[in-house]
Amino acid sequence: MNQKSLIGIVVGLMIAISTVYFVETIEEFEEQDMVKAPFFLIVAIAYLPVAYWMISKKNSIPFVVTIVGSIGIMVLYAVTRTDLAIVFGMEAGGIGHLGIISKVLQVGVVIGSFLVLLQAKKDKWLSHKESNFVN
Repeated sequence: MNQKSLIGIVVGLMIAISTVYFVETIEEFEEQDMVKAPFFLIVAIAYLPVAYWMISKKNSIPFVVTIVGSIGIMVLYAVTRTDLAIVFGMEAGGIGHLGIISKVLQVGVVIGSFLVLLQAKKDKWLSHKESNFVN
């Protein structure tokens, strides 16, 4: 699979994650949870400019940001589902259907971002090897 296709898949997954988090935001506002709702809204919004950054610049930074950010969100999710949730002043939450969907999508984004970075490294190595072969 070429790099453009991988980037398209990652961006599509990020848009899907953003959509899931917007739905989560609405649900949390309806439940009047003024901690989770703003957090979900920020996450939903944050994925979109990074996705745009991926398609508008030839740069590895947005993929690294996505990997680190998505893993961070997944770790935070795991922590808030255990007794460690008390650190955030909340009780351990249950695992909901939107939470599962968002985590599956985030794992896809992390894997896809790694693949894009590996493909870029491979392409750079091959182009360097070809230029040395021509000389």
